[in-house]
Amino acid sequence: MSIEAIDWALNRAPIPTDRKDASTLAITLIALANHAGPDGRDAFPSVERMVRYTRLSRRTIQRSLRSLEELGLICAGNTRVRDTKIPEANARPQVYDLLSPELSTASNERRQDGAPPTSRGRQQKRLGASTATNGGVTTTPKPSFNRPDNRPTPSAPATGRSAVPPVCGQCDARDSDPVSARVVWQDEDRTRSVPCPRCAPRRSGGAR
Repeated sequence: MSIEAIDWALNRAPIPTDRKDASTLAITLIALANHAGPDGRDAFPSVERMVRYTRLSRRTIQRSLRSLEELGLICAGNTRVRDTKIPEANARPQVYDLLSPELSTASNERRQDGAPPTSRGRQQKRLGASTATNGGVTTTPKPSFNRPDNRPTPSAPATGRSAVPPVCGQCDARDSDPVSARVVWQDEDRTRSVPCPRCAPRRSGGAR
């Protein structure tokens, strides 16, 4: 039962007052609202129950439901909740939603505090906040490395020494050349070379 849905059906539902069946439509809508949620959805009382509520005949109830649909005050709803509560397929009544924008708006305002509700009704923050998991454990999203202030600091070389030693000054190498390119040419045409014994003593077999 929803007080909000009943209040809407009693006081603000736009049932035309010039209809001969206005009172019948009103009491039928109130009977439906008695079984709706706070947002006006998932009302599925049986016709027999509504007959007991309203003291109207079964045929009158069915006709009133059709008229409420034509007026745009109710519509067929989702059967998921009904099927969960009533396993017997032949005993399942029609599901109706009350078409009230103010009920839907009020329900959304109650659920939302700036974050979307999860499947279990918990609130999740959109950016950078802790969120509750199904087991109640709080987790924090990992920071994005796309932002400059979140990029990890490059680690220093494991040996603690510079990866490329400075040139010795005796060969033709430049500071930007790797050790493997630091050679001493054996002829003027630069067709034969040996590794520089000063820049790469281990490769050339020079002093260590």
